[in-house]
Amino acid sequence: MSRKSSNIILFLSCFMLAAAAHLVFLYQWTRRHYMVGIDDGSSQMLPFKHLLYEQYTSGEFFYSFDFGLGAGTFSELSYYFSTSIVFLISVIIVFILESLNAIPSTDVLFWANAAVFISVVRLSFVLFITSHLFMYMKISRLSAFLGASIYGISGMYFRHTVYWEFFADAFLWLPLLILGIEKIMREQKPGWFLFAVSISLIDNFYFSYINFLLAGIYILVRLVIRLSPQETGWLKAIATFLITGIIGFGISAVSFIPAVYAFLNNHRPAFEQEIPWIDLSDNILFTSRFIVLPAIFVLFLFSVSLYRHKAFQLFAALGIIGIMLHYSPIAGSIFNGFSAPQYRWEYFLSLVAGGAVAVGMDHLQKLAWRQFAVAGALTAAIYLIAAMMDKTFELKSLSTLFIISSLLITWLLVLAVLQFKQPRLKLLLTGFLIFSLLIFANFYQVEKLLKIGQIEHVNEELLTSAGYNDPEVQGLIEEIHKLEDGVTYRIDWMEDVRNNTPIVQDFRGLSAYSSILNKNLLYFYLYDLEIDMGRESVSRYATLGNRTNLHGLLQGKYSIKEKGDSNVPFGFTEILSSENYIVYENQNTLPFARAASTVYHEQQLSDEPAIVREHAMLTGIVLDGSEAAHPLPSVEEQTSAFKVQEADATYEDGLLTIYGESGGIDLVRQDSSFTEGDLYVSFHLKHIEPDEGFPLAVNDYHTTRKSNSSIYRTFVDDITIRIPAEDIVKIRMPKGKYHLTELQVFEEPYQVLQEQSGGNTGLKKLDIDGSQVQLEYNNTEKDDYLTVNIPFERGWEASVNGEEVDVLKANYAFAAVPLAEGSNEIKFTYRPPFFKTSLIMSVLSLIIGFLFVYRKKH
Repeated sequence: MSRKSSNIILFLSCFMLAAAAHLVFLYQWTRRHYMVGIDDGSSQMLPFKHLLYEQYTSGEFFYSFDFGLGAGTFSELSYYFSTSIVFLISVIIVFILESLNAIPSTDVLFWANAAVFISVVRLSFVLFITSHLFMYMKISRLSAFLGASIYGISGMYFRHTVYWEFFADAFLWLPLLILGIEKIMREQKPGWFLFAVSISLIDNFYFSYINFLLAGIYILVRLVIRLSPQETGWLKAIATFLITGIIGFGISAVSFIPAVYAFLNNHRPAFEQEIPWIDLSDNILFTSRFIVLPAIFVLFLFSVSLYRHKAFQLFAALGIIGIMLHYSPIAGSIFNGFSAPQYRWEYFLSLVAGGAVAVGMDHLQKLAWRQFAVAGALTAAIYLIAAMMDKTFELKSLSTLFIISSLLITWLLVLAVLQFKQPRLKLLLTGFLIFSLLIFANFYQVEKLLKIGQIEHVNEELLTSAGYNDPEVQGLIEEIHKLEDGVTYRIDWMEDVRNNTPIVQDFRGLSAYSSILNKNLLYFYLYDLEIDMGRESVSRYATLGNRTNLHGLLQGKYSIKEKGDSNVPFGFTEILSSENYIVYENQNTLPFARAASTVYHEQQLSDEPAIVREHAMLTGIVLDGSEAAHPLPSVEEQTSAFKVQEADATYEDGLLTIYGESGGIDLVRQDSSFTEGDLYVSFHLKHIEPDEGFPLAVNDYHTTRKSNSSIYRTFVDDITIRIPAEDIVKIRMPKGKYHLTELQVFEEPYQVLQEQSGGNTGLKKLDIDGSQVQLEYNNTEKDDYLTVNIPFERGWEASVNGEEVDVLKANYAFAAVPLAEGSNEIKFTYRPPFFKTSLIMSVLSLIIGFLFVYRKKH
């Protein structure tokens, strides 16, 4: 049989096995249920695929004003799909099919439908590549296929695919890296390693970091365990790895450098909790969510005679190291960038377990059956100990019964092979092992994903209903679009806690949810303006806290509220309604671009309350600096006009002790002179109990705070809440002890906003086209600066009347340029950070890499 025919048969076998491993989700698909997580899967993966597909197929690759308040999607979504090889190939195929009218429109629901089929194809290539890796290591085809199955058909593959689909791409690149390492060690050929390094770094910087740590462990062990005397010397091998790795980094620079910059320009509070060195609570033989070791691997680890073979020594040593790392949260933290411990790297354990089993199967008939009987006894003892130590162990669960049955049958079949020496028995054993992998994978999908992970609820009904994409709200949004002919208006609306609702429902909103966001915007929300988002959590921003000044500044022209919700921003009037919702329109909007000469500086405002910072942005421009500037706007504090009264609580020296089920303090106004406008209530609040989150209410406004031990806590305890003017301000929390200090109350009658919104604007023309913004501004007032509602980030360049100018950071998180007198033609252009330099680096490195590989080959 020719090599080509052999590869075709192997791939078809991999494809059929991959399809069989997805039987649960393929059946779910026929019922319009999807292989998508109910939280991040539907809130991030689907919206980002939809957004990027629309961008890429329209010719825009770098920036989107539809992602939150605007973002460089090439860099900020590189953690997800913007440079994912699997996604890019999917885009090309889907675009061709859509062009041929072979598929319907590609909305979020389309990507939910496609998820299981993309996963089947990806897993087919995982199995195919890994089989070739093991065959290259002199393992027989059938045993290599079995080893690849242990790697690919593992619980972690399906866990990654369902919850965070881009994580599953790492399954492709790890065996390629190992193949590249073996090529250098055996033949001194760096081509495959160069390719694997480059594609890993291009595909996803986060998983390239994990894969390189794993590859480093493999290299260290591989340098110790040499598989043949003719292999490359360790000094020469290390030199080749370093040189090839550097060239590979250079090739990936155009993708990797902007991605890393976005990561560094993100903001997430440091993980401050203590991380233990050892945690033995997870049971990797029965109940682990991450990795359940196959019984045959455990049996082989106790088979002493297998250690005569160098390849088995290699994989067994790596497996033992992997098991030790699994039980160390410190290792989990290192693999997660020295942050909270995560177990995303453990597909490596599946890979080396597959390698050990593959080698063991090739040398199985050389084992002494009595020795293997001892191995079986030791394995049984280990399983018994694991069951006794696991408090969650359930003997009657389907997965437990299957694992025990599989262990017994495997042990008996191996003994039969050793006793009777029949090739058919070995083939039967291999078939049973692959069959058991399939059964366990489907058990895992049902128990751990569909049931515990609630994936069974992700269906067409969910993705087209209230809480995700409410048709009633969608109708109101379409009515709003009909009213507008501009491109800058934004709608304040979010389905439940799904911050990427604007992407799903195709409108420009005020919220975003992503592991990487523009640090300037996060600081704007968390620290500079203290905007409460209705829910404390990292990696997201949402709404504007119903603060009309901010709505006016950021073109928040419309707000959609449920009927009965009293938290309507001041100055918003009802214009549309449906059965359950009302659309309100802002009567005090400001233009996308505003000129200013009154300059304030951030340092000057650092100790001022949020309302003073709002007025500074309204009356002038806030620049990044500490130089002497214009006197600050005057806002009088009104805290002394209120008397503090306790409500089912005691409050003394900043310590609030609530003894009722709900309580707190009341701020009672001593006079009622202020009735038209809002109150800004600011305070510092921290729960003394470390492990309990809590709801917080200020009159009719409700929000939630995370527990002090939560990894999603922002650690921002300075809170500013806007409420309509009232004579009594009720601050309520559940029973417990709190530190409540720095209490301040300010009145906001909105005179400043109304003055600014009623003025003339010099903005004559505006065109927003993705990564390019062009406008004309007539500077009749001879102002010095023009602020624009483009979030400030590295990558923006600007010209005024054809001359390049610096893009300034203004109003804490947005862009500004200097203005000339009279008419100004202004152009903003965005390219990912360091794009030109990194592109040149990639091209030059590609040429160097080609010459390097060619020289080594010849």
